[in-house]
Amino acid sequence: MLGDFATVMRGIVTGDNDFFFMTLSRAKELGIPESLLVKAVGRMRDIDGEEISPADLERLETRGRPTRLLSINDFPFEQLPPTVQAYLKEGEYRGLDKKTLIRTRRPWYRMETRKCPPIMFAYLGRRNTRFIRNHAQVVPLTCLLCVYPRQTDAEFVERLWKVLSHPQTICNLKKVGKSYGGGALKVEPRALERLPLPDELVHSEKLDAFLGLKQGSLDFGET
Repeated sequence: MLGDFATVMRGIVTGDNDFFFMTLSRAKELGIPESLLVKAVGRMRDIDGEEISPADLERLETRGRPTRLLSINDFPFEQLPPTVQAYLKEGEYRGLDKKTLIRTRRPWYRMETRKCPPIMFAYLGRRNTRFIRNHAQVVPLTCLLCVYPRQTDAEFVERLWKVLSHPQTICNLKKVGKSYGGGALKVEPRALERLPLPDELVHSEKLDAFLGLKQGSLDFGET
């Protein structure tokens, strides 16, 4: 099953996408430096196929889609640029610090963190449920799940993605997901880890042998 070769986590919950998730041009207008932003994707339909590249991210930006997530976790308020302080004060004026999910954070604008997942999973869809190879080094919001291979070697990641993208594996999703009207399928993180991987595919890609030779672990940076 997938859990033998990778761990799965949900994407980032911002608490208010309109405030924390923005276009790069908007961030520049607000005076937010790129050092306080991380590249992100916020909806499944922003990824057309089974891969996302830096060029795809640029195209999203030109179409006016947000691609940057405000992530201020390492600096006290007083050390932030005045433009960023002003934006956070605007958020307080709008009452964001009182919202259900946000008010439990200290400080309220602290963002969840994820390492960029090499593979993402579009977990709620009709005909577009799929695994996505993340070449753009983005972190996903809750529209996607993060798949972290247990071995970070590039060859292992590609071999695993090849197995996951195979029609036989995709067909197995119905064994671990919940079906909804219109053919929609939802798969939660722990359920996805139970996804059966066809033995013949695992053997043909030598995943067992590869993982046995190079056991490794990851710190996924969840906060």
